[in-house]
Amino acid sequence: MVLLYRKLYIRKLIFLLFIPPIKDMSMQSDILEAVERNSTNWSPAVAEAFRQIYGKKHQNLNPTKHHGIVKENISYGPHKRNVLDVYTPTEVSTSQRPVMIYVHGGGLVAGDKSWFKGSLYANIGDYFASHGIVTVLINYRLVPDVTYPGGGDDIQMAREWVYHNISKTEFGNGDPKKVVLVGQSAGSLHIATNIYLSNPDSIKSESEVVFPPIAGIVYISTPFTFDSSAPEHNQTALRAYYNTEDIEEIHEFAPVGLMEILPTNSPLLDPRKLPCLIILAQYDPQEIQDATFLFIEEYRRKSPQGVLPEFVIVAGHNHISHVCSIGTEDDVQGRLLHEFICKVCSK
Repeated sequence: MVLLYRKLYIRKLIFLLFIPPIKDMSMQSDILEAVERNSTNWSPAVAEAFRQIYGKKHQNLNPTKHHGIVKENISYGPHKRNVLDVYTPTEVSTSQRPVMIYVHGGGLVAGDKSWFKGSLYANIGDYFASHGIVTVLINYRLVPDVTYPGGGDDIQMAREWVYHNISKTEFGNGDPKKVVLVGQSAGSLHIATNIYLSNPDSIKSESEVVFPPIAGIVYISTPFTFDSSAPEHNQTALRAYYNTEDIEEIHEFAPVGLMEILPTNSPLLDPRKLPCLIILAQYDPQEIQDATFLFIEEYRRKSPQGVLPEFVIVAGHNHISHVCSIGTEDDVQGRLLHEFICKVCSK
């Protein structure tokens, strides 16, 4: 009955909230054909195919050097996976710069900030450093070395490291109060866990919705909740991470479930206090699409006066290709993120 109720809301939201996708005619035809050929199907094999395509593409685009200064594998926590890279602009600045923390995906069991021989996700660090934004790429613990809410705990430790260190000259003179969290897939799941499990006692002042402060959040292709329709390889990872086989119990721990128990009019769900951008790819898997519309509906229901987060569908991309495209001639995703970061950090 609960699943039926959710699916009815999904149909309603698809009709009401669909936004015309952004178009970019510059995408290379071979990549677009690969996206269309795989359609909304997603698997580790598809992920590997696009890792190879884009990894080699970025190596050809940037064969010798980065666009910024890179400091690698800085420890932010006790586990060997608790490491991060910092990309800083090459130009010296006397004013503090905005900061982006990017958290990769990987289905809870895979993924890395260095996903392809220094090309992925260096494309993200390079791109935003070249646009004057200090960019932090993090790793986090993977199943079986972590259980819920460990992914969210790793995000908190990375945020605290940034808050205490990013303003140093060696890390690009970043502004610790103008930090934007950007996550893709499992990475954004962990961001949402960190935010919606926030302890109100940790907030230092009424002007700060969460602490350490953040200027905004971007959720890209996020599994905001789960149901029995998820592929078996996803179900296995979910059981290991959430330590239960009960899909309804997993839903309670997932972002939509956490939002359901937040107080009415929570500032966490007021985009005027905590700006939020939600991004879907046109060819995202069905379970990601369903979960996203459920999240938006719950956000609308709990948000003051029903104020919605920003929501964009990126045309011609699948679950991973939109973030891999950043730094190529197909600049839709990069420009979208850059515009949002500059807007929320200018306040």
